[in-house]
Amino acid sequence: MTPIDVVPFLVSLGADIVSVFFVSYLLYYRRYRNRQMMVAIAMINFCMFALSGALTSFTLSIGAGFALFAVISIIRLRSETAGWMEMTYLLVSLSIGLVLGLPGFSMLEEVVYAGLLIIALFVLDFPGFLGSRNEQKLSLTLDTTDLGGDLKANVELILGRKVLSVTVKSVTVNPPTTKVDVRFRE
Repeated sequence: MTPIDVVPFLVSLGADIVSVFFVSYLLYYRRYRNRQMMVAIAMINFCMFALSGALTSFTLSIGAGFALFAVISIIRLRSETAGWMEMTYLLVSLSIGLVLGLPGFSMLEEVVYAGLLIIALFVLDFPGFLGSRNEQKLSLTLDTTDLGGDLKANVELILGRKVLSVTVKSVTVNPPTTKVDVRFRE
């Protein structure tokens, strides 16, 4: 096992936090306002940081790391009910279990990695951090391909509620349908 050099570790951690802030919050969240995906993007980054730090301390093959994420992919593909938040909590839980289960770490190193993940998840999923959690997203199939009018107003009329955004996912000519993702507040 390779011990952690504290100063380079803290510099790397700081650079990672700043980078993920720019990517997940400034670039993604401020543009798309998708709270769940923003939390998932940031937490996947922190999990990769913790896992790569933990795995590089041991002589494991890179295949072992890919196998761990293959397990997560299988769970995601097999689960129709798990959303981004559930998958994020699952990834954090798996990462903490792996970090704490690797032999040879000092207790301080285990606590630092596990603490990083827990604190990051707490802050990112804190109700006041990114605003309301009551925003919902649904997929809707419209029986038309006419996108000439105000699509948002048409969807609001169909759903009978105020809609935040409508994103066209696909248009099919035969039969004439348009698939859209709709975001609204409950």
